[in-house]
Amino acid sequence: MPDLKDIKNPVIGKDSRSLVVQFSNGQGTLNIPFEDLSDGEKCFMICALVLAASDAYGQLFCFWDEPDSHLALPEVGQFVLSLRKAFQSEAQFIMTSHNSEAIRRFSDENTLVLNRRSHLEPTVVRPLKAIQVNGDLIGALIRGDVEP
Repeated sequence: MPDLKDIKNPVIGKDSRSLVVQFSNGQGTLNIPFEDLSDGEKCFMICALVLAASDAYGQLFCFWDEPDSHLALPEVGQFVLSLRKAFQSEAQFIMTSHNSEAIRRFSDENTLVLNRRSHLEPTVVRPLKAIQVNGDLIGALIRGDVEP
């Protein structure tokens, strides 16, 4: 969010606060209550918090189920790469995704494929590097060529 200027947590009552996000560019400033942001904007805010925590505290563990589910396709790649970069050294980042763009941002060595034939069968977990895929992984998943 290139126009993000500030986040405030002002007191709005005796025992309550409300996050307010401020956006600004050369044309003006806009204050929006956090709850009025879109789901994608909230994901970006959470991502910023996770990145800041990783920078401040170092060794973090982050498991995020489908963080890319509310993002526009052009935003997914940079979003995932930012998280991966922040967690390269002393931290661990695990995410789940059904988004082909997000899946492409991980190498075969650090990608697991989870699959089950039905809700009555156990989930099979395999490293992607152990699966024989001819051509594009995403195309193979769409065609059902990746067997559990």
